[in-house]
Amino acid sequence: MLEDASRLGVRVRARDGVSRWIEEGARVTGIVTSEGLHLRGDVVLIAAGAWTPLLAPQLEGAMWSVAQPVFHLLPRNPEEWRPPRFTVWAAAIAETGWYGFPANASGIVKIANHGPGRRVHPDTPRLTTETDEAALREFLRRSLPALADAPLLAAKTCLYCDTFDGDFWIGRDPDRPGLAVAAGDSGHGFKFAPVLGEVIADAIEDRRSRFTDRFAWRRPAARKAEDARFGMS
Repeated sequence: MLEDASRLGVRVRARDGVSRWIEEGARVTGIVTSEGLHLRGDVVLIAAGAWTPLLAPQLEGAMWSVAQPVFHLLPRNPEEWRPPRFTVWAAAIAETGWYGFPANASGIVKIANHGPGRRVHPDTPRLTTETDEAALREFLRRSLPALADAPLLAAKTCLYCDTFDGDFWIGRDPDRPGLAVAAGDSGHGFKFAPVLGEVIADAIEDRRSRFTDRFAWRRPAARKAEDARFGMS
C-alpha cells in the first residue's frame, strides 16, 4: 500500500519520527519531525496505532495501548498440523481468546490470544510473561494436548490500540481545528486497511456517511461489550 501511495504522488517519509504537532492559536497547522523538520498542511492526521494516545494525550481516556501474546511452537510431527488436516482456527474466542494457524513451510505453528490483554506503554519491549505462557500451556492441555509440550521457538507481544467501545476512532478533533485522528483498531484494523482510506478521507473532508457517523469523535461512556474480547474482562 505504501508503494501504491507513492505511485499516486504521496510523499512517503517512512523513517521520520514525529515529536509534536505545530499549533497556531487553537489550530493545528503541521508537525515537527524527530529531526526537527517542520511540515505543514491543512489537516494533520494522526494514524499511529498504539502510539496514538502518546501523540494525542487528550484521547488517553478513550483509547489505550494493549499487549497480546503471540507464540511460535514446533510440533513433533509438523505434517499433522498442516492443511487439510489442520487449518486456521479460533477456539470459542469470546470465551478463550485463543486462535491460530496451521504449520508453515518450516513446520512452525503460530498461536495467539485475542483477549483482554494488558495495558502497556507502546515502547515497552515486546516480551511475553511467564503468566502468558502458562495460560497458553493450560489451554493446549485442554484443547490441543498434542501441542501442550511442544518447544517454544519464539514469543512476543502484538500491540493493539483499543477504544473504550471497540469501534474505530476516525474524525476531526472538535477542540483543535486542523487535527484529525484515525486509530482504535482494537485488534481488527489490519483486515480493513484497504477500505479505510475512503472513510478517513470522508471524515477529513466533512462528507457524512454511516461509517463517519459511527466512528466519529465521541465521549467515552460506560464500556459496551465487544463480544470477542471486552466481554471477557
